[in-house]
Order: sequence, then C-alpha cells, then structure tokens
Amino acid sequence: MRHLLLLLTALSVAAHDVHVPSARYVPSAIPLEIGTGKFRYRLVPNWAQHNRKQYPIGNGKAVVEDRQGNMYFLNGSRKNCVIVLNKKGKVLKAWGDFAQSPHGINIVREGDREVLFISDNGKNGKIYKTTLDGEVLLTVPCPLESGLYKDGSNFRPAGIIPIANGDFFVLDGYGSDYILRFNAKGKFLKAFGGKIGNGEAKLAHWGPHGGNIDRRDPKNPILIIGLSDQQKIKRFKLDGTWIDTIPIPGGNPRDIIFHRGHIFVPHLGDDWPKSRNNPGYISVLDYDFKVVANLGGKPPVYRAGKLQAMEHNTHAFYHPHALCVSRDGSLYVAQDASNNTYPLKFVPVR
Repeated sequence: MRHLLLLLTALSVAAHDVHVPSARYVPSAIPLEIGTGKFRYRLVPNWAQHNRKQYPIGNGKAVVEDRQGNMYFLNGSRKNCVIVLNKKGKVLKAWGDFAQSPHGINIVREGDREVLFISDNGKNGKIYKTTLDGEVLLTVPCPLESGLYKDGSNFRPAGIIPIANGDFFVLDGYGSDYILRFNAKGKFLKAFGGKIGNGEAKLAHWGPHGGNIDRRDPKNPILIIGLSDQQKIKRFKLDGTWIDTIPIPGGNPRDIIFHRGHIFVPHLGDDWPKSRNNPGYISVLDYDFKVVANLGGKPPVYRAGKLQAMEHNTHAFYHPHALCVSRDGSLYVAQDASNNTYPLKFVPVR
C-alpha cells in the first residue's frame, strides 16, 4: 500500500505542470502524500465533499476548530456562510446570511464560552462577533472616528487577531491596509500600517491578510503579519513599532498558524499575483522563520542564507486560502477559487 501511494504521488508530481481552470478543479480522489521528514501528510479523499449538493457553498475562505473538535468552515456564500462539520466530514449545522462577502473567521475563548469573529471584506465591510450558533453579539463597522477614512467604502477587513485582554486587531487588507486596534466592546483605540509611519512601518496594498501573536515571551508579545501579495512576513510590537521583514520569495502568505513549535503558512499560489492559475502550497517555518518544509511544494533552498524562490511540485491543493491544524495534528485546508469545494483534510503520516 505504501509503495502504491508513493507511485500515485509521483505520477501526480510528474503531471504538476498541467493546470486546469479553477472552474474545472476536482479534489484528488487518491490519498496523496505530501511533505518531507516529520512533516508528511496524507490526503483523506473526498472528505466532506459529499455535502455540496445539500449544502452548496461559495469559495472556501477559512476554517477553525472548537474545543469539542468540530470544524467551522467559512465560505463565500450569502446563505449558510458557516458550515459546522465533525471530524468525519458530516454537516452538523449551517447558518449565516448577514455578511455580504465573508472572508475571515476566528474562534476566541471568553471565560467558559467560545465565540466567533467573522470578517466581511466587501465594500463598507464589518466585523461580526457571534455565538457558535450564529447569534450576532457585536457588529463593528468602519471606524470613521479614527479620521483615517472618508467613508466606509475603503474598510474591507480580511480578518482579526485577538489579544489576550479582550482587545483585537482588525487587518484592513482589502481596503486601506491599516491594522486597527479595538477594545472588547468594539471601540476604536489606535491604528498603524497603511500610510502611517515611514519606511517598513507602512503597509502597501495588497497588504495585511492574516496573522497571529507570538506569546512565547509574555512581556514582549510580537505581532506577525502575512502580507499576501507582497511575498513578505512582517513583525511588529503591539504598539505598531516595526521589528523586521522576512522575505517569502515565490510565496503568497495568507495566514500565520502556530502548531507545536512551528509556523504553518498557506500560499494561495506560487508567485501570486503574477500567475493566478498555479495551485499553491503550504510552508512550514521554525521560530527563526526558516522554511523547513513545503507541503505540496519543492523543498526550500537557501543559498548564502537567502531563501530562493519557492514553487509547488504537485496538485495537492488549488489556492489554499487558510488552514487549521487541529489538536490531533490533522490539516484542514480551505481553498479559494477552487470550484466551490469543501475543505481538504490531511492526516499526519507517523
């Protein structure tokens, strides 16, 4: 069985230069293996895809896990933008018709409950805080009081990053590229990025798409931002002070996911946006921001300490937009512009 899987994977790799249009994409029906070393994963063919007829969806956007192990899949549909799935891919519930362009989803623990933050990146976008059943608890519109916006049309948030004290950052990655801080009640506090500051402190368009906070040093938390079309990752202090910039050549970092001492970064496509039909891949970085593996991509190459341009080497994905690494180590990958497919599930190869 192991030799058969390797053969099938090899055949897929050999054919990786054949790119179908996104409207004709179909997830692999064989259990492809991707990655190298301790970062090897096997596809679970057809996981959740059977739900498409009963629960049609839009483009895949993001996926998160609750403490019960259920997956909350956000898609671009105006109806049922949140699909709740168990680990076997069965739909438990579906809800959500309040967002015009659902894009990002975060799950946050508040005391003894969990809540969701859903980002709407449409024109006059908003942030919605909801229960796990879809009751809207808070709506955060464009912060006109900040003085940064003439009107709400250029507020198009890609996602949020929660802060330990209940505050949260909003990444206006489809609008004006600011990173805006709000308190738990949705009151605007401050902003940086966009046109604020000088040099690397600014964020060009298209900019802050996803991110996370490195909390290893509680006295010095660091904000890590994936700049999608810039092929870069930037680090800031929480007050907006720029720390450094990490080039990600050939990549398209859409999010920053921590898991057991490493950082997982999905790339919507290699060399995006120059080439919009490449399938993309996922990078695994250590905490020194060195790429140690590419899932669905060629192994990373460093010359004189400089990362060379990366690219896919198999059609394991088609535009991976976001991912969740579950507590058991499985990967759930939401794919954008992929013929409206449900997430892909990959399990670790032990």
